[in-house]
Amino acid sequence: MINFLQPHNKRFKVLIVYLLIISQVVTIAGFWLWYHINHPLGNLLTGANFGRFLAWGRLAGLLAVFCILLQIILVGRVKWVERIFGLDRLTRLHHVIGFSLVLLLVAHPILITTGHAMQAGTGFLPQLLDFFRYWKGVLAAAIAMAIMLAAILFSVAIVLKRLRYEIWYATHLSLYIAIALAFGHQLAVGSDLTDNRWFAAYWVALYVFTFGNLMFYRVIRPIRAFVRHRFVVARLVPEAGEATSVYIKGRNMEAFPIEAGQFMLVRFLAPGFRWEEHPFSMSCRPDGRQIRLTIKGVGDFTRRIPELKTGTPVLIDGPHGVFTARRSVSSKTLLIAGGIGITPIRSLAEELMAAGREVILLYANRDRNSLVFGKELDELARSSSGRLRLIPVMSDDPAWPGEKGRIDRNRIARLVPDARERDAYLCGPPPMMKSLRSILAALGVPPARIYYERFAL
Repeated sequence: MINFLQPHNKRFKVLIVYLLIISQVVTIAGFWLWYHINHPLGNLLTGANFGRFLAWGRLAGLLAVFCILLQIILVGRVKWVERIFGLDRLTRLHHVIGFSLVLLLVAHPILITTGHAMQAGTGFLPQLLDFFRYWKGVLAAAIAMAIMLAAILFSVAIVLKRLRYEIWYATHLSLYIAIALAFGHQLAVGSDLTDNRWFAAYWVALYVFTFGNLMFYRVIRPIRAFVRHRFVVARLVPEAGEATSVYIKGRNMEAFPIEAGQFMLVRFLAPGFRWEEHPFSMSCRPDGRQIRLTIKGVGDFTRRIPELKTGTPVLIDGPHGVFTARRSVSSKTLLIAGGIGITPIRSLAEELMAAGREVILLYANRDRNSLVFGKELDELARSSSGRLRLIPVMSDDPAWPGEKGRIDRNRIARLVPDARERDAYLCGPPPMMKSLRSILAALGVPPARIYYERFAL
């Protein structure tokens, strides 16, 4: 049987999705081109200047909306898309499209207003005021554009660590209001749609497809899982490094489809928690009886995790991610974790060992007091019959008897001389993973066999 995640099969599926996206752009451009060549006022693309401004402004608006709908699919936790691309590639694609979206959102009103001003023989500002006063849906569209641009700016701010996650999340929820406002504007004054019923039907179908996927994966699927399994907090266990392990149990847990290395978006249905949803990774191999999440107190929400009570209901959206043992193609694996990035790596180590892989785990920490799962990992290595070699590396602990310093190229070459023969899984702070990807590639590990999960938004 062909593994869904094997590189050749995955590349083919990625290509199919890209071709599907391109085909939609071509379809939109085709409808646009036909309409403006056959416009009642003549071919707007070759006629007066005002017609060209209007035509290109409409195309910018159509492509802006398509980009917005595509963004919803990319980050809407749509499972079939996630399996093909993986979350990191989806995130990169989301960012690239986001910057293109800014240009399209700005270009559309400028070109349209300029075109109508030229046609009416008036200035840009008077024409803009005329839109707001007399054109149905234009003011709503301006509000929608402001919301969308604000969401994009807030996305940049959170990447730069200048905005709280909760504010970013609330802003992105407001995008749905913006999309509704923009949709009304298109139906009211979008002549491309009002004058072509086939294009209008196609446009509505894009919305139905997008929001159908969103509703199923963001709402129906988590509620269905909760009704079926009745997840609750079973117990909490303090760990080293200001971390807490949360054990979650429920009914028919053996039927909950989760793999080591995956993560879930979790909402604890308790006062002070229920309005926030956060992503956490599995920290032990699924056993069909319970799920363990290990959460480090690094913010307002995570620092309150020890206050949770047993029996608290838990709404789980997931599992998500392709950071799993199924991606492994070699009989030997290198795992590298930094700090609390050990959570998915810990579960992967056990899963890979169970599959008969030989595993080396490099675990970077500041000092031994930050070593989450230290005793647990030691016991796992001792009982592995030599299949797991654990090497903790401390960057700021002079008394540590083992490896001290950073996980750099020389250290990996010395500790893992056969690195190029191994699959490599990385999880830790983004700067660390960026450096490690370059190091591993320089040591001869093929980029297609370097798997990583971002430990940041």
